[in-house]
Formats: sequence, C-alpha cells, structure tokens
Amino acid sequence: MRPILVPHDFTEVGAYALEHAYMIGKTHNNPISLIHIVSKTDEIEPAKARLQTIADDFKKDKANLEITVEVRKGDIDKEIYKYGTEINAHLAVMGTHGVKNLKKAIKIVEKFVTIPFILVQNPPIYGEYDRILIPIDADKSSRIRVQWVKYLNTLFESKVYIISYKDSDGFSRKAIQNTITFAENMFNDCLIDYDIKFLENKKNFSDEMYKYANEAECDLVIFMTDQYKSYIKDIKNHENEAMAAKIPAMCVNKRIDIIKLGGFN
Repeated sequence: MRPILVPHDFTEVGAYALEHAYMIGKTHNNPISLIHIVSKTDEIEPAKARLQTIADDFKKDKANLEITVEVRKGDIDKEIYKYGTEINAHLAVMGTHGVKNLKKAIKIVEKFVTIPFILVQNPPIYGEYDRILIPIDADKSSRIRVQWVKYLNTLFESKVYIISYKDSDGFSRKAIQNTITFAENMFNDCLIDYDIKFLENKKNFSDEMYKYANEAECDLVIFMTDQYKSYIKDIKNHENEAMAAKIPAMCVNKRIDIIKLGGFN
C-alpha cells in the first residue's frame, strides 16, 4: 500500500495536513509518512523524537493506522522530493501559511510530476472531499484534473462542480468546450454527479470561482500547479480570500503519459 507523504514543520498547519492525510487514506488504510527537514546534523535526533511523539499521539485512537517518521538534513524542496520518490508516495498533503508561503510551497510541489500535492491551511471542513470544484480554462491540461476526480470519486463518491467561462477567442472557446465534453463523457461513464456553471466572460474568474465554491459548499479545488499561484493572486474580494484559505487546493502537474495511463491508481 503506497503511503501518503506529509511534510511536517511542527506548526499548526502541519497538524492540519496530518488530519487531511488520515481522512484521505483511511478508506484503504494507506500508511502515512511524516518528514521534517533540518539544517544541521545535530538537529536530526531531537527533531525525530519530536516527530515520533506527534505520530504516536495522533494514532492513539486510530486502529490499524501506520505512521513512519523521517528527518533529513538539507534543502527542503530537494529532500522532500527525494524522500517522496524513495517511498513511492501515493500523494502528498502539506500545510501552508497562506500567500506569504506560496512561492516556497509551489517550489516543492512542482518537482512532483507524478505525485499530486494537497495544500491545506485549515483542518478538514466536512470530513471528506465529496464536493470538488474544477476551474476549466483553455489549457488542455485541464483534462488531467478531470482524471484525478475519477480517482477521488473511488474514495469519497464525490459530486463535481465545474466552473468555466465563455471566451471571446474562437480557438480558446473550442478548447474549453472540448475539455467540458471530455469531462461530461467521463463523469457520465463513471456515474459521477456533476454541475457546470458558465460565466459570460473571464472577468474576475478567480473571485467567481471561490464565490461558487462557497455556494456549493465545496471542500476541495483542483488546480494545475503552474496556474495555482496566479489564480490565488487574482482574488480581489476579502471573503473569497478567506474561502481560498479554508478550502484545500489539490495541485497536479502536467504529465506526458496521461493519455497512455488513462487514469490513476
């Protein structure tokens, strides 16, 4: 059983990430692998003892939960990637400290081409990711997000909320419609319930996206990693900024083998 990777920095958001990881993995009893990175060799053992205490306390009332801990010295992004590859991580969950920490978080996430990262700033809202929002734009990589919904539905029996817009450019409009059709066909084949909302234009798309997420009570938004930062920075409304902090963001990278795979396991 492939583990769920959780980088932990001994902060509150690190604890939130552990909660999310447990929620995701409990259906199939996925083990959790905690990792912490230090800058000096003499910090390794004290940090490992501290991380082990966190693991032991967390699993006290959770039967059959397996948690391993690892502490390494080095660059955060390089060591987390190296460890995630070594353990063949299923996916990763990491706490972030909001926009101020966004660049650092993305630097880690974008290394994991085949492993998605779920970024969290708060504990789980409803207990499961069963109301998932996908923003669809003209980028063909949007189809990768659709594939991940197919997988998440095996865990949580999710309903999907698609939000897109009517583009004035004919090429972009066709690309969006092709992705929508791809999503509809997959969701219909997999018996996944979904709704689609079209905006009249792309204006204020990030704000409208989180406004819709609030209305639909979504508990996960799926982004391409290279677009996540721009989506978040485009938010103008303070209420939507609060929603962006509240709802976990699943960041996935582009992968050249997506068509060959036909899905994920």
